[in-house]
Amino acid sequence: MKHLTSQFYSFLLITLFSFSASMVAQASIVTYTFSGTVNEIDDKKLDDPDSFGFAIDDIISGSFSVDNSLASSGGNNNKAEYTNGINFSFTVASSNGTAVYTSEDTASDTNISNDIKITVEDNKDKFKIEDKDTSFRSGVVGNQGSSSAFLLDFDKFKIEIQDSSKSVFSDMSLPLSLDLNDFDNDHLKMELKFTASGGKELKVLGALSLLSVSTENPSIGGTDAAVPIPAGAWLFLSAIAGLGLFKQRR
Repeated sequence: MKHLTSQFYSFLLITLFSFSASMVAQASIVTYTFSGTVNEIDDKKLDDPDSFGFAIDDIISGSFSVDNSLASSGGNNNKAEYTNGINFSFTVASSNGTAVYTSEDTASDTNISNDIKITVEDNKDKFKIEDKDTSFRSGVVGNQGSSSAFLLDFDKFKIEIQDSSKSVFSDMSLPLSLDLNDFDNDHLKMELKFTASGGKELKVLGALSLLSVSTENPSIGGTDAAVPIPAGAWLFLSAIAGLGLFKQRR
């Protein structure tokens, strides 16, 4: 009987301590901050692509945030796709700081999970975020033919980095640290694309120069903080442990 009692309390202690360990696990909002420089502007069937306001050496910058406790929503054995609760905003500014293009704040976008996707590919060591939020992104206006107010609609904005040596990622979880020096210099890509009917399009292409990562616990507000265990839980664990020892001695 004493042996069974001892086994029961041992099992109870293991269960409770396992629960307490899960309580201190990280539950963070991961924010990726980026910036880079426009190095190419491509167009199709546009009479005056410069009239839409973009220029070489413009600065593209912004950030995107995601809850790292959420599971991936798609992908396969080598690729994970995250589409839930992503908040993404960015701006394009001239080299003197004048705003050229500003995205809408995605916080109120109820269909955000259908429009913005983060992809982590382990077998290719590729990290990508693609924004196709056409409902909440503004178009740009320029000259076309006899019109001086020709509208190009927002199509997508994409950031993509890749390491051809495949030595950066060991799994498909959201990376909590990134160093652009670990990725191919010719694969630090940014692409902002606008389109109109008839095959007209404008691509603003650039290269990343910064991609940093920070984490914050939403309930505490601190960076890289763990979820605390209430004092009452520790007291309960101590009482159970003491009771187990008392029963064993009897």
